[in-house]
Amino acid sequence: MEENNQIVDDTTDRISGLPEFISHHILSFLKSPKERVRMSVLSKNWYALTASFPILEFDIHKFSETFPESVTYKDLRERFFKYVEYTISRFSQQNVTSAHTLDIVTSLEDPTEVGIIDRCLDIVIKSGVKVLGISIMNPSQGSQLLPMYELSDNILSASSLTYLALFNCKLALSLMVDAVKFKSMELLNLHHIHIDEDVMKHLFMHCPFLEELCVGNWCGVNRFYVYGLQNLQQVRIRFWDELERIDIEAPNLWYLCLANSGGTRGPSMNVASCRKLTTLDCYGYPSPSSEGLVDLSSGFPFVEELFLSPSEECKSLNISSHSLRRFELESNCDLEKIDINAPNMLLFRCKGYRRCRSLKMDSLPAKARMECEPDDFVDSLWFQSLRRFLEKKIGFKELKLSIGAGLIDVEELTVIRLSPYELDHVELELYTKEVSVYESVVGAVLWCCRPESLTLESNSSCTDIEEWSHLIKFTYEKLLQQEDQGKINVQIMLTSASKTKKHFPDLNSLLTAPPCDWQAETINFIKEVVHEEAR
Repeated sequence: MEENNQIVDDTTDRISGLPEFISHHILSFLKSPKERVRMSVLSKNWYALTASFPILEFDIHKFSETFPESVTYKDLRERFFKYVEYTISRFSQQNVTSAHTLDIVTSLEDPTEVGIIDRCLDIVIKSGVKVLGISIMNPSQGSQLLPMYELSDNILSASSLTYLALFNCKLALSLMVDAVKFKSMELLNLHHIHIDEDVMKHLFMHCPFLEELCVGNWCGVNRFYVYGLQNLQQVRIRFWDELERIDIEAPNLWYLCLANSGGTRGPSMNVASCRKLTTLDCYGYPSPSSEGLVDLSSGFPFVEELFLSPSEECKSLNISSHSLRRFELESNCDLEKIDINAPNMLLFRCKGYRRCRSLKMDSLPAKARMECEPDDFVDSLWFQSLRRFLEKKIGFKELKLSIGAGLIDVEELTVIRLSPYELDHVELELYTKEVSVYESVVGAVLWCCRPESLTLESNSSCTDIEEWSHLIKFTYEKLLQQEDQGKINVQIMLTSASKTKKHFPDLNSLLTAPPCDWQAETINFIKEVVHEEAR
């Protein structure tokens, strides 16, 4: 007897049966108001879930993207604030114990809009909001100019806040009352705010568990003072015109970022008591008026990692530090104009302005190392500057060059009576598609340096075996020319993309190998002394 296999459509709404916190997590992936509205009409259950969604984000720029260009600016603003008011009203009617996030990004061009924002704050603060962000943008041209948005006194009762971000707001003197106690606050981000100096001190004093502080472009404060914050670990400060002095006393502070976008000399600083302050980032500093001098030994005696991005007008640098171990310079400054007195430095990385900065650091090398990645194509003058920079007794043992170049006149370099600087190892990553350019750059590198070993990154133009073999032979012979004839041999090691290594005792053994052995991502030339009995 045959069984009847029937396919039954299961129309059960299993998603609606999920726990509320999982459904809210799903909703968190919907970034636009339009997507959330669509989700709310799926069922009564989803309608209630979107109403109780504890992450309330209102960005007028994102909101405007959901409407055609035919919608007028005035109509768009009316719709936006109606949407804000409606969403907050729905949320307040739900049986929700806590609002997690309120993030508002808008300009304010009418007193009624200010009232709507105030009511939003009142509702979410009463429901225990944890993350609060208010960014008030500049009004459009021709709009009514309102006073700077002043945070209401309701903020005094927001004891559950862990993160507060304010942009273009005013903190009133009412914050001076003893009732303000942000016992859960971990991160403060305050930019373009109007604040009294006493309010600032009072605010910081009542955030006992603050871990991260970001401030910038304040009005009303000429001395930035932080003290008594045992948990504070990271501080970021963007200078403003009124700022004259920075004082920080924080025993666990390990990271400080200073940004000087205005090009002024900058404030005086006292952070010497922060014994765990080992990482320092500086943007636009030193300024041209400071003549490039950065003395870390007195002002930052414990700094081990320095990231420096000076203004483009800064033409010279003079760095002094006994504790410095890693120095990253984002600049196109002439290498000859850089002086470094850092006897314990293990890594100096010099790169152009279009790079990304990350606090996740790779490990330090065992030997003092310089890495260079300039923005512009290098030429013979650049190699002359590099050679003179290496002569400054910094003590580098390794050098990595990631460069772009045209054809370099090596004969022009040989006229200069400078012997190659001795290094343990050199790595060359060259961005070019021409073998002739590659050879000229290798010649310039070996005019500048005399390495014990040399690594070349595989070049996309060298897919042809003849070109590849010619380049290897050229480099091999240039390395031998640096040594006494017959006393040095050069081994060759090819490393594939899969990290498979193939060793060749000399050039002839490589040239006679089958073509399949030539596939490599890097090629390493290693000098070795030829012993008498081996001759």
